[in-house]
Order: sequence, then structure tokens, then C-alpha cells
Amino acid sequence: MKLPDSEDIEFTSLAWKEWLLNGDKSMFRSKDRIFQFVKKCEKNGYFDRFSGIKNYERNEQIRRLLNGYALLDLLDWSGAVQYLRFKMWRLFEDLVGETLDVALKHRKECRAIYVDRWPGFRGLDYVVLNSKNKLGWRVGIQCKRYVGMQRTYSEIDQCSSFTRGTSAAGLYKEGFKTKERFPSRKIALITFNAFRRNKREYNKFRNLKNAWDAVVVIDDNTMIDDPYMYRLRCDKLYEIVDWC
Repeated sequence: MKLPDSEDIEFTSLAWKEWLLNGDKSMFRSKDRIFQFVKKCEKNGYFDRFSGIKNYERNEQIRRLLNGYALLDLLDWSGAVQYLRFKMWRLFEDLVGETLDVALKHRKECRAIYVDRWPGFRGLDYVVLNSKNKLGWRVGIQCKRYVGMQRTYSEIDQCSSFTRGTSAAGLYKEGFKTKERFPSRKIALITFNAFRRNKREYNKFRNLKNAWDAVVVIDDNTMIDDPYMYRLRCDKLYEIVDWC
């Protein structure tokens, strides 16, 4: 299986906290130990359905963070690791926050703030503050670990909040609601993966661009081949940075 070298991988602060909770006191305390565990999992057949990770991101620090999250995702989907404290969606939110910090580091007037569950920010996980902007912030971001397509627009109101929050149909409606709530800001959806299994589902996903100012899919592999190859990029992140 094709994996990045250990020096081309980094984990977010929240991911490191999760690693330190797993195993005994020394099992996951360094990238070298984590890689020893990964190689053991590969030898034991955990990754037979995966062919590896390809990364097209040009920023070195962001590339390492994307690789780190893809490794977490690989271990999760294969069943090799059960995360004990933080769910994968929360680790993904942390990834988005840290990549935003890196992308914005040369823009001293801008910084990303985590606003999930803050009053007045329903439907957003981050806003990017701009000290020169009289409105305070210009860009709001909703994070989703993945987007599924199985529900129709007519069915979505009868579904659970989890299904509404992870289906293209639900996020289509949520995008318009969020833009109505914040009409003078740019609103972006960032997801790690999107399951596009047929033409109908792909069209439903494609319609999301009408409901959000930007839709960023970090793992943009649209194939359902077995074994699976992660294809990582976040080119549209820089478009979002320009808005900030």
C-alpha cells in the first residue's frame, strides 16, 4: 500500500490528544510508534481494501496535516483503531481549523474562530474574523466529515438530524438557510469525502454549489474501486482565504 513517509505526516493538536489516550502509556507517543502500529495493521490485512494515499496539496504544512487526517480515517474505516474520546467529525473540524490557520498565517488581520454551538452562529463551525471589516467576519464555514446522497429532497424533512446533516439533500437546504441568516458573508462547506455512486447522486452533490458559496472536498476521489485510493487536495481553500 502507498503511504506517505512519516516526515510527511502531521497530526492536529486534538488528534495528538486522541493518540495519547489510546493504548498503553507509550504505544502512540511518537509518529515512529504510530507508524510501527500502521505497518503491523497492514501486515495483518486491515488495509486490503485500500491502495494508499496520494496528495496533490502544494503547501507543505497543509499537505502533512491532510496526510495525518487521511491516516486517521484509514485506521477508522478499516477498524484497526477505535477512537476513545473524540469522534472523527470532531477531528475533522480540528483539521479544518488548523489548515485555515496555516493558510491565513500571512494575513495578520484575519484569524479563524471556532464557533460551534455559540449563540447566533447556528449552522457554522468556524468564522474568519477580519479586524479591518466593520462586520467583524467575512467567511463562515460548515464542516462535514462526509456527505452521503441516499435521500431525496422530498424525504429529507422526515429524516433524523444526523441524516439531514450528512446528506446532499439536507445540506442543500441548510446552505440556503445559512446564507439567508448571514446575507452579507460568504458561506463555505468543507467535507473530507463525498459518496457519489451514480449519476443521480452525483447531480445531487453538484447542486450543492448553488446553495453554498464554496464546496471543498478534500478527498476528491469519485471512484468506488476496491481497493480505494485517497486523493487529497484543497485548492478551493485559497479562494476562501482571498474572501477573508
